[in-house]
Formats: sequence, structure tokens, C-alpha cells
Amino acid sequence: MFDYAQLHALAIVISEGGFERAAKILCVSQPAVSQRIKQLEEKIGQALVIRSTPVEATPIAKRLLRHYSQVQLLESELRIEMDVDDPNLPTIVKIAVNADSLATWFIPALSEVFKRHQWLLELIVDDESYTHNLLKNGEVVGCVTTTQTALAGCNSEYLGEMEYLCVATPDFVKQYFPVNITHSSLEKAPAVIFSTKDKLHEKYLFQYFKMKAGSWLEHKIPSSESFLEAIIQGMGYGLVGHLQAKPLIDKGILVEITPNKRKRIPLYWQHWNLTAKQTTLIYRSLAMTAKHSLCHRSPS
Repeated sequence: MFDYAQLHALAIVISEGGFERAAKILCVSQPAVSQRIKQLEEKIGQALVIRSTPVEATPIAKRLLRHYSQVQLLESELRIEMDVDDPNLPTIVKIAVNADSLATWFIPALSEVFKRHQWLLELIVDDESYTHNLLKNGEVVGCVTTTQTALAGCNSEYLGEMEYLCVATPDFVKQYFPVNITHSSLEKAPAVIFSTKDKLHEKYLFQYFKMKAGSWLEHKIPSSESFLEAIIQGMGYGLVGHLQAKPLIDKGILVEITPNKRKRIPLYWQHWNLTAKQTTLIYRSLAMTAKHSLCHRSPS
């Protein structure tokens, strides 16, 4: 049997990145936190915390944290069913989401369900091709991801597709693409990309222009809002999701420089395979909004 006070201490140490910060959260001394982790490690027979800065969870610790998070979710569900209202134990739902979804359709999709049930939302923002790792490690109960195949112990539900348009300001197009887009013009025109994790721009240029990574100039701006603002300010061209791009194109602020060359990215909702009210209602809310906001595959 696990000591859940010890598991709780482990979860706080990892989430806070160290023993000192965890001690403040737990309102105990740092040696007391260290003792709990040590006792848990002795019981498991393996190291659970990599003493780095910040500290990191070992692979076995990640499995324990996933188990602990699932137990928390089920206990929260049980409290609701038993009508046990404890303000000191609010229901916190941790979800991983990509920045483009967060900047557009994601919050409107969940706002009503979280207000209705008075749950607390904790988001971790990462590239959509990496969010499933947070689910696998037990850091979140669900994630918006590009990974279709369900992780072990999880379900995968298709949401829709984000369509990306290659856009820039009219003045930028006149300066860098006065006639048409060529290898030479793409090598000289600065691009705006989200981060080094984001391979969308790289895949786009290889698919349509057979260009290899490193053969163009780029700004790296890891903020969805600032990324878009940089393009609007004429710093470069970039791939912008249709929900943000189309209104700006309609206003003449941006133009689509490759109208016949778009990139669609499928999005899935993966969540733990638990009979929990939270994940069921969250998926319903996401699916309803995604149906109207995202693009969808044509029937085969």
C-alpha cells in the first residue's frame, strides 16, 4: 500500500522544482519533505528524484505520479457523487494544450463547463506534437495532441483540423515576393516561427518547395499572440491558423501568399481511460466547439 502523503510530497516536489519550495507549499520543514521522499524511495527500492536544478522525476516516479493523479481524479469524482463539499479540496483539472488552440477556440470551449461545476483549470502549454508526453508522464489528465494512436490506458478522440495559411503584410509581399515565390526569395525573406520545437514551418517548406532546414532566415517568437503580432508588424511571413488568419485577411491587414498551398494539422483529445465525469464533460465541450471552429475531413 502506498502512503499518499508521501506521494503528495513527491508530486509537489516535482511540480515546484525543488524541496525548499515544496516545503513552503506543504507548510512543513524541508527536512520533513526530504524524509517523506526518502521513505517512499526506500519502499519502492529505487530513486524517485533526480537532484538537479530544477529537480526531475525518474521514470518510476513518473509512473507513481500518474497513478497519484488518477487517484485524485477519482476521489474528486467520489466527493461530488457523495455531495461532500470541501472548499479546501477543490477539483483541479490539469490539461496540456498547444498555443494556437489556446489562443483561439480552446477557452471558449471549456468556459461554461468549468463555471458550471466550479472546477479549477490548470493548463500546460506545449507544442501539439509534445503534449501527449505530459499525459504519458501523468502530469495532466488530458491533452490536445496531433498523436492519433492512444497511449496505453488512454482514449483518443478526433477533434478536427487546424488549417494553416502562409501570410504576410501587403508591404512585406511587395518587398520580398514582388512577382512570385521562389527558392531564392524564400531564402532571403525572414520567416516567423513559434519555437525550435515547432516543425510546422520546416515541414511546409519541404512539402511545397523541397527546402531543407537551415536554408532560410527566421525569427523565433514562442508566444502565439506575439508571433502573430510580429507578422502583422511586417517582421516576416509565417504560417497562421485559419481562425486567426482569415479575419485579418478579410480586413486587408494580411494577405495569403500561397493560397493553393495550405497545411492541415489534425488534432485529437487524449485522456485517461477512467470513468470520470470531468474527462467526459470536457470532451463533450471540446467536441462541440471543435465541430464549428475546426476544419474537418471530407467523407471518404
